[in-house]
Amino acid sequence: MGKILVIDDEQLTLQMMRALLKVIGHDTIEAFSAQQALEIMQYCQPDAILLDIMLPDVNGIEFCRRLRAHEATAHTPIFMISATAPPLYREAENAGANGYLTKPMSLQAIKDALYGASVR
Repeated sequence: MGKILVIDDEQLTLQMMRALLKVIGHDTIEAFSAQQALEIMQYCQPDAILLDIMLPDVNGIEFCRRLRAHEATAHTPIFMISATAPPLYREAENAGANGYLTKPMSLQAIKDALYGASVR
């Protein structure tokens, strides 16, 4: 069972992600902003991060770059999540994301992403 940090400013998305991740045996840690996520990561290292592109305090793509530059999260699997059209696949990849999930996400898409990154 892994600890998955979900960073999204939409309460409904956090609730949905919590329910889906619970079904596949993962615990969630939730943050509404990049700043809150940084505070959480001071005392809890997640096994993977699901990161929304549109955050209130910083662009998720930029935050992904910052996480990749930080030793503690340099190798943590990070999956960008967004309802943005068109999807920002290349930008996410260039920032160091392991993958990109489009909202609304299916349980299978989440499982494929996490298990593909060996998050069990």
